[in-house]
Amino acid sequence: MPGTTWSAPVPEQSAVSLTTSSFTTATLTDISPAPCVIPAGTLNLGTRIRLRAAGEYTATTTASSLTWGFYMNATGTAITTTAAALAATASTAAVVATAWPFIIEYTGVLQALSQSQNATTAKVVGQGWSLLPASLTTFTGPVPMPVTAALRTVTQTATGLNTATNQTVMLGLTVATNTGFSSVTVDELTCELIG
Repeated sequence: MPGTTWSAPVPEQSAVSLTTSSFTTATLTDISPAPCVIPAGTLNLGTRIRLRAAGEYTATTTASSLTWGFYMNATGTAITTTAAALAATASTAAVVATAWPFIIEYTGVLQALSQSQNATTAKVVGQGWSLLPASLTTFTGPVPMPVTAALRTVTQTATGLNTATNQTVMLGLTVATNTGFSSVTVDELTCELIG
């Protein structure tokens, strides 16, 4: 007899878009429209984490190189402070665009949990894809992410992917060359747990 499973978004999903127009060159920036908090103890062995982000960006040159990704860290801790990188795209040149769309998705399964609040034993295995604009009406892709087989397995960091503490899932963007990268608007960041 099959077991009962459930699917639910984490609480307080965002209903408002967020536009970010200021980027420091080669610094990972949290572009999440609202926090996606996973309460401590919610993640169990076999829990599936399904993430989706969608929005648009504007750039005036192809000189900007972009890396998109999903990150998990202790609630209240910056994306740049030992976050667990669940999946990230390869660095890709921006296209000259005004409000061109993007979609990024990821699914992972929890294969190990934190043994205590300070243990670094949790592990998730997953992968996803990105649809980045080639034109206003055409995507490049889907392109798999993360960019190597080894990066599909993510282990707990000092603060990220700790299943014994509250965790926040974030959408991050690194702009390697910020000249000519005008803005990114994120309309959706969804975190759904299945298990």
